[in-house]
Amino acid sequence: MLKEGKLYYTIGEVAEMLDISTSNIRYWESEFPHIKPKINQSGKRAYTDKNIQAVRMIQYLLRDKRMTIEGAKLYLKDKRHPFLEQADNINIVDELLKIKTELGEIRHELNIFDKDKIK
Repeated sequence: MLKEGKLYYTIGEVAEMLDISTSNIRYWESEFPHIKPKINQSGKRAYTDKNIQAVRMIQYLLRDKRMTIEGAKLYLKDKRHPFLEQADNINIVDELLKIKTELGEIRHELNIFDKDKIK
């Protein structure tokens, strides 16, 4: 996902990596202080790996855990969840999401086989 040796990513690159819209990322920036990209002289955002990890975690909380914005803010305020200091946690979440997707695909394929047996 992240390119080795690259220090900064554009908002478009981040949106493509995480399969979300740029407007979502900009909105989340206004709601969560954890996402603070550098802004260059021309006003373009430059995201670091840490910024991307924050966006990933917020995406996970809102989409996968189905938290509200306020719920996610409270979750991130809790000192027992210092995810921004531990990149490994984000990688674990990414791996778990991939496994969840693969399991969903397998389940779908198995359901197709069950329907074929009924006919």
